[in-house]
Parts: sequence; C-alpha cells; structure tokens
Amino acid sequence: MRAEAAADRPALSISRFDKAFHDRTAFSCGYGPIDNFLKSSLSEQVKAGMVAAWIATADGDPAVLGFYTLGAMAVRPDPGPRSWQRARVPDIPVIYIRGLAVRKDMQGRGLGTALLVDAMRRCVRISYQMGAAAIVLDVLEDGKFEDRWNFYAELGFKPLGDPGNPHRVYFPMADVRATLG
Repeated sequence: MRAEAAADRPALSISRFDKAFHDRTAFSCGYGPIDNFLKSSLSEQVKAGMVAAWIATADGDPAVLGFYTLGAMAVRPDPGPRSWQRARVPDIPVIYIRGLAVRKDMQGRGLGTALLVDAMRRCVRISYQMGAAAIVLDVLEDGKFEDRWNFYAELGFKPLGDPGNPHRVYFPMADVRATLG
C-alpha cells in the first residue's frame, strides 16, 4: 500500500523557506492553528531566527504541499532517559520540530514521512555542529491525535514522560544516526 501511495505522488522538492517563492495561500492541513502559523507567523519567526523552515513543493509549482520547522530547545533531564539524568546537567540540548504538516489532499501519500525523514537527516547534520541529544516534538491534540501519535511511534519516537506535557515525544540522536545510517 505504501508503494502505491508513493507512485501517485508528484516529484517532490524540499527546500528552505523562501517567502518570495513559496505560495502558502491555499495551504490547509485541516488544523487551523497550523494553517494560520504557516500563513501568518512563519515569515516573522524565520526572520527573528526562532525557527528555520523547509517547504515541500512539486514539479516547480510554488504551492506548499507540506512543511516542517526546526528550532533549538532545551529540556529538563528528569523526565527523559536515565543517560540524561546521569549527565548531571540542568538542561539537555535537543532539536525541536515545532511543526510538521501536510496539505489535506496530500495526506496519506507518504509526504509526511518524507518530510520527517528529511528533517531527521538535517538534524543529524546539525548535531555534528552542536550538541543535540535528541529530536523532540509535541503531538498535537485534536480529532486526529491517535493517528498522529501512532505515526510518530511507528517511526521510532517515544514518550518523553514529561508530566507537564504528556504529548511530547523524542527520538534519541544516536538512534536517528543508527536508523538513517
């Protein structure tokens, strides 16, 4: 089934966000806050250095099919794995995927996985330049929460165990390196 989904997907390009090129006007992933973020806040946050964004398009068309954003973050070691607690540091550096979304008509066709794998490869490269113990993201809670939770779990993300944010998951950077080769 996955092979069929990939076969009907147009040729993709994932590139750094370019406000002048990427057309965000028709994008809708079905979750209003993410749609609004992409259309209204992304440019400001990129300009302020709060996130970096990568956009999926197809066949040279500037219409946004999907996107993800990355940012720096630190998490407390106590809800994480024991190795973080043994490090005896106040915070653990991680790379935070602030958002990952796919346009509704492209959902279920492998684009979310392609974006996440691209993000993970990028995070590995970043981790060689600065310390980053894991990739972290928050699974959004709405009517599709279970689907999202299962999507990330199937790809290897584990619950962080943060009592203040039970929907926060992580993927240890060492495991990302081992998985992606």
